[in-house]
Amino acid sequence: MANALVKTAAQTEKPAPLKAVEGRHIPKGLAEIKALMGSERHTPEYVYTQVLSEQERTIVCFTAGLKRHDLEKGFANFSAETRLKIHKAILQLQELVKAFTDANAMAPAKFVQNAPREDANTDYSHLTVSSH
Repeated sequence: MANALVKTAAQTEKPAPLKAVEGRHIPKGLAEIKALMGSERHTPEYVYTQVLSEQERTIVCFTAGLKRHDLEKGFANFSAETRLKIHKAILQLQELVKAFTDANAMAPAKFVQNAPREDANTDYSHLTVSSH
């Protein structure tokens, strides 16, 4: 009898709605999924050219060991070897950030903490008045 009550109670309850899924468009087929993945915005060329600032591109190229003139080239003009160097550089930069983050050492205050004091120049001899 108790089992029957449990079964009927479980059958009448509706499952809770999945809030994370509601309101989001879920691709219905493989074609839609491929279209999302093949989007122009999901390419290294787009990110390098359209998303990164000039300073960020400079950092990536420097880390990759490229020359200054390489900065003037577009990503489309890079060889496969150069593109792989850029890929490796981005991964190296990611590991650097991870190392500092894991050590909880990313706060700007921690970088200046215990830094040597810069002594101010207190030599005012150039301002003395000389007599004739």
